[in-house]
Amino acid sequence: MAKINELYYDIREAVNEYSDDTELDQRYVMYLYNTKRAKYLRQDLNRYERTVDVSAQQTFCIKLEEVDATECSTSFNCEKILRSTVKIPKPIELHTKVALTSVKPTKLIALPFNFITKERAAYVSDSPFSKAIYAFYDPTGYIYVYSKSVINLLDCITITGIFENPLELKNFKNCCDCTNTATVCFDENTTEYPLPAHLIDLIKNEIVAEIIRKKQIPEDKENDATDTQLQS
Repeated sequence: MAKINELYYDIREAVNEYSDDTELDQRYVMYLYNTKRAKYLRQDLNRYERTVDVSAQQTFCIKLEEVDATECSTSFNCEKILRSTVKIPKPIELHTKVALTSVKPTKLIALPFNFITKERAAYVSDSPFSKAIYAFYDPTGYIYVYSKSVINLLDCITITGIFENPLELKNFKNCCDCTNTATVCFDENTTEYPLPAHLIDLIKNEIVAEIIRKKQIPEDKENDATDTQLQS
């Protein structure tokens, strides 16, 4: 694993962009990394023999609030349900689920909730396990938590998963009530980019090839519908 600056300079070196005034924008390079990372992780995770690589996962905390049970467009035998106060970063979507590996209380040794799909959520209210806590991800971007007995005791949860854009974790912290900026879950200067080792060279080589190919295409600065490649 490497930090964002290291990934960026590796690409600059590979495409011979050494100067400080290079036109190779870091945001563009990281966009390519994010896109290709999501593609390959999705492929890996959809192969059922693959376990989730810890190095690809990220964890953050988020507050919960009570909302009307109809908010999630699912029928529950209750009036209230808990929902994350803000939308979470978009998790990678797989064949049968999203790539969220754990939703649990903030206590370090706490067991994860029963994470289910939204489609199953309508049936859990009739579950014989009356004290169980269930969580599900809604396509609108919120996490919902439901339980018959202990739901009012929860005000903050910890979420672990694999997300489409790892950099979005810079907007979240590792505790709900902390104010110190050092507790952000992704710091672009110090945090390791969540990319498994077996994908680093593969993605780097693809990005380098894409940038070199783009540099070789003449730019039509006149924008006059003239194909510069056809001119002699």
